[in-house]
Amino acid sequence: MRKIAILLLLVMLTACKRDVCDTPIGEGGDILLTDYADIFNNVGGTVVLNRGHRGVLVRCESFGQYAAFECACPSDHDVRMLPDDDHAATILTCPSCGSRFELFNGNPLDGSASACQLHRYGTSVDGYKLYIY
Repeated sequence: MRKIAILLLLVMLTACKRDVCDTPIGEGGDILLTDYADIFNNVGGTVVLNRGHRGVLVRCESFGQYAAFECACPSDHDVRMLPDDDHAATILTCPSCGSRFELFNGNPLDGSASACQLHRYGTSVDGYKLYIY
């Protein structure tokens, strides 16, 4: 009977583990697109903002369309992932675990966090202001 109780306790404890893909996020806020005109006038242009949990990478998908991704590694939330290029990034890489994510839809490419997608923030444009939420 005692062995069954211990087994049930172990099952309950393992069932309560935090989902490794539950990446913490922060505030996205808004930016003036004119402040980043040299980047966002080009499709594929990117900038990392000091927002969110470990930074928010914003990418110009097409004229007037933007994608924003959390830079915190889904596996190690305290690590800020780095873009592969300062202004035309297509991949975010975790310097700690080596996981890589593509920036077209946040899909994992490889690494220990490859079971997770990047957190994608919502975006909308109103005139010259980009809202990240």
